[in-house]
Amino acid sequence: MQVQSSRFGDFEVEATRAITFSQSLLGFPQSTTYVVVEVEETPYIWLQSVDEPDVAFLATSPFLFFPEYDLELGDEEQQTLDIDDVSKVEVLTLLTVHRAGETPETITANLLGPIVVNTESRQALQLVLDNPGYSTRVPLVA
Repeated sequence: MQVQSSRFGDFEVEATRAITFSQSLLGFPQSTTYVVVEVEETPYIWLQSVDEPDVAFLATSPFLFFPEYDLELGDEEQQTLDIDDVSKVEVLTLLTVHRAGETPETITANLLGPIVVNTESRQALQLVLDNPGYSTRVPLVA
């Protein structure tokens, strides 16, 4: 599969590495298919849209930075993602890099809108959690 990206240039990936959202990410209705671009030797990845070259999101596993992070998949979400075994699930959180000039000042995680991926079918869904203990801008701490 050929992917065009304004951030990474054009590149080729196996179609089996694509992640497909049955419902697009909030605010990005035209982008339903993404590929993972690894950031070597870091816990971060980029989700690059296959549909829109200018759309890419920095992400990571929330459990690496927030070990107490907890979410429950309802029956509807499990059915949408065809999940029958939680070991086949990957959870990602989208990150925002806040800059002061050229230097990154802080990185925050959106813990209210995690992405859940069925690692076998590569189907994904962004959840919208109703948890007052979480925010869309939680600072990452190493």
